[in-house]
Amino acid sequence: MRAFLYKALAFIRRDFRIESGYQAAFIMGLVESLMLLVILHFLGQLIHVPGSTGLGKYGRGYFPFALIGVAFARYFDLMLRMFSESIRTAQVTGCLEAMLSSQTSAITVVTMSSFYSLLSGGLQLVMILLGGVLLFGVNLGTMNVPATLLILLLSIGIFVGFGVLSASAIVWLKKGDPITWILGGMGSILGGAYFPVEVMPGWMQKISYIVPIRYSLDALRMTMLTGASLPSIARPLETLLAMAMILLPASALLFTVAVRKGRKEGTLVQY
Repeated sequence: MRAFLYKALAFIRRDFRIESGYQAAFIMGLVESLMLLVILHFLGQLIHVPGSTGLGKYGRGYFPFALIGVAFARYFDLMLRMFSESIRTAQVTGCLEAMLSSQTSAITVVTMSSFYSLLSGGLQLVMILLGGVLLFGVNLGTMNVPATLLILLLSIGIFVGFGVLSASAIVWLKKGDPITWILGGMGSILGGAYFPVEVMPGWMQKISYIVPIRYSLDALRMTMLTGASLPSIARPLETLLAMAMILLPASALLFTVAVRKGRKEGTLVQY
């Protein structure tokens, strides 16, 4: 455990030193998110659909719905991209082979490379939610905190699994990440980040059943906006748990296979 923590802190210090030279990027990303909240807030002032099937079950109007969707969709999108971007950066800078040839296993390297992004992304997530509460008066006082944290943990596990699959694609394809391309922007739309899934055409609703973020956002909105208990969100909870149990070991195995193949063929240094 001590060795694990030492390595984890070393990765976090490395990434912090890299990112600390680009404070403007962090600030600009946060401001961009807050400006999007302003747009959604005023859009919510125009939208009033009493008894809407898509919004009614959350007990609030459009803006609280959109706040949860945007904040967590952006965080989950970070989960998707951080592994492949870390691998791609290591490829371009020429240190990927050295990293993956060390005594630390390949899956440990790629996992620990995500720790700093998890922390910095989590900070942005909290600040966006606070912006919604403090600037626009969104009431999260009824939030079921333990249930929300459980859903968030399972969701992170799922998107970490997809992120490791993305890293595997980068190791194999060198350039181009189909997993992030499919689950990124398209996932946010089909998963209901900006508008309820129920307002989409029937064929799009059917596709949304295979999009993980749909279940994450539905459960998070229920626990955060209505204080829903675990039994009342059993269906999305069970779906997320099944996805996490399959994706995490499968993605770790595929990444290990991709790295082993790259070592054997001597292609880890190519990009």
